Amino acid sequence: MARAAAKKVKPRKRLTGDERRESILDAALGCFLEKGYIATTINDIREASGATTGSIYHFFDGKGALAMALLEDAVAGWSGESTSTSETPEAVVKASAAGLISWGLKNPELFRFMDEIRTLAVTAPEFADIADTLVEGQSSVSTSFSKFVKAKKVKDLPWPAAHSLIFGPAYNYLRLATTGRARIAAKRAAELFGDAAWVAVKA
Repeated sequence: MARAAAKKVKPRKRLTGDERRESILDAALGCFLEKGYIATTINDIREASGATTGSIYHFFDGKGALAMALLEDAVAGWSGESTSTSETPEAVVKASAAGLISWGLKNPELFRFMDEIRTLAVTAPEFADIADTLVEGQSSVSTSFSKFVKAKKVKDLPWPAAHSLIFGPAYNYLRLATTGRARIAAKRAAELFGDAAWVAVKA
């Protein structure tokens, strides 16, 4: 789901529950990108969304729950883009990296937020649940990779190393591309990084 970074918006009348929830998430994403997750407060999100504090807490337990909801959107979107039409090792690996590129270029704000949270999840104990969600988002790829190792179709690598080889270059490119410092046509970029991922891990 594409989300645009939100500044202060005027409250709309008669929003449905789903619309109100989405407007709060959009505002939270905008605040997180502008101020950083740590510095953002619920009051910032209230002002940006036009929602009351009570309305925010009706949908979300707090700032962490907002972050988790955005992260779940990100993981679901990336997973949807990474679906392979074939279960061969080459197709799965290429689709995984290419899917990240395709999703990230379509959702630059959400990618930038996910990237910040990935870093925090490594260093801050309070992000344990978020770290678990990120691991779950990688579970299908890591499971497939283990099967491919046993079949001797890919290099016998521990998953953290394989993950870095498959996704690391794509993450780095998206950090540049989503801030306007790199420009390759989206389809071409997905092909390039999909191919590079396969070359990096194939047996």
